[in-house]
Amino acid sequence: MNAIRAFDAAARHGSFAQAADELGVSHAAVSRHVRNLEAELGVALFERYARHIVLTGEGSLFARTAADSLNGLEIGTGRLRRGGGRGTVVLDIESDLATRWLMPLLTDETLTALNINLDVRIRPDPPRSVLGDADLAITWGAASCTGFKATPFLDFEAFPIAAPSLLAAGPDPGDRAFFTSHRLIHERGIYWWRRYFDAMELNFDDAAAHVFVNRAHLSIDAAVRGLGLAIGDNVICRDHLASGALIRLPGPVLASREHYHLLLPSTAALSGPVRKVADWLLEQARS
Repeated sequence: MNAIRAFDAAARHGSFAQAADELGVSHAAVSRHVRNLEAELGVALFERYARHIVLTGEGSLFARTAADSLNGLEIGTGRLRRGGGRGTVVLDIESDLATRWLMPLLTDETLTALNINLDVRIRPDPPRSVLGDADLAITWGAASCTGFKATPFLDFEAFPIAAPSLLAAGPDPGDRAFFTSHRLIHERGIYWWRRYFDAMELNFDDAAAHVFVNRAHLSIDAAVRGLGLAIGDNVICRDHLASGALIRLPGPVLASREHYHLLLPSTAALSGPVRKVADWLLEQARS
């Protein structure tokens, strides 16, 4: 196993020295493990140069096998280590979706009915891979992860939103001048508002002012506070739209470039607790 781990680290880094740093062993130990593995397999896995190493054709094939095997072992080990009579389910999810969609849905009644221990692992950006001990993950796009299969989960459409106070300030939101009269709130760049202005045949340079944030929930909170107009969607803005804290503005709807997917284990039958949470998540996504 040490030889496989040494080879995997060296293959990813293209360096025995960097692999040694990752594993906390010496350069010589990594080199020895790899040479022993090459001798056992009867093939050269690397071409060795003065300052770097390069995978051979056989090495590239074996690197994929090694990575998949190590990932599968990590997932299986993590699941076996978790005990508890009711079972613990680890959900891997990004912070914006967790804050604005998942947490408002998690009531005491829901957790009591599920009768599980829920471990929500938050990431700052949508996962494109799965944490080693995760049972379920919600990813942005159909991420390809060993041991998991992707199921379409949440579709959303984007549209402009504003607090009622901004609508009262005028001009009428049906007037295109409304969008150039108020500050625009951007999440991670101008992509969405640029698309919206193009769809409305408005000049983006005519916008009154701008404020930028790097998280969707910050953009939504800024809009609730009346700091400007934001681009929201039917998923993370659902509660605010239902309560009237935000108003959906007239105009074109923007299709998303990607959609959320629920990743479920594909290598074995789902345990009772994991199946309960997966079914509950899918039910909420459909509602």
